[in-house]
Amino acid sequence: MKGLFKSKPRTPAELVRLTRELLLYVDINSNSKEAKREEKMAELGKLIRELKSILYGNSESEPVSEACAQLTLEFFKENTLRLLIVCLPKLNLEARKDATQVVANLQRQQVHSRLIASDYLEANKDLMDLLISGYEDMDIALHCGVMLRECIRHQSIARSF
Repeated sequence: MKGLFKSKPRTPAELVRLTRELLLYVDINSNSKEAKREEKMAELGKLIRELKSILYGNSESEPVSEACAQLTLEFFKENTLRLLIVCLPKLNLEARKDATQVVANLQRQQVHSRLIASDYLEANKDLMDLLISGYEDMDIALHCGVMLRECIRHQSIARSF
């Protein structure tokens, strides 16, 4: 009876799609203080926590490599990484911490023996500028620093610096 009303777990593709939709909403409605926005921010925090749980596992299970690979592919396919970095200042502290860990883990995920993040960052070097400019905002400077250090671990990005 305990698990009778549990919802079906979402696939990594669904999680990334929903996260992207909410990030777009937050980006467009950043100045709004309405209750609907707060509700969406809470949902976004939960989704980012679910992404982190897939990538790192949880107290009950280890991460599943197929799920991590699917999440990584989906995340980079639709520019969700860029959107997450752009929206970082608009997230609450817990969501920022989780987002930082998600981005750090995605940098190390191999899909078909390739680091997709490296290819993505090579094509989107302006993201490094976004992360560097994050140092100007004391609320997100630490998070941007962690993300930037993870990005620079890729040789192609380190070379460009």
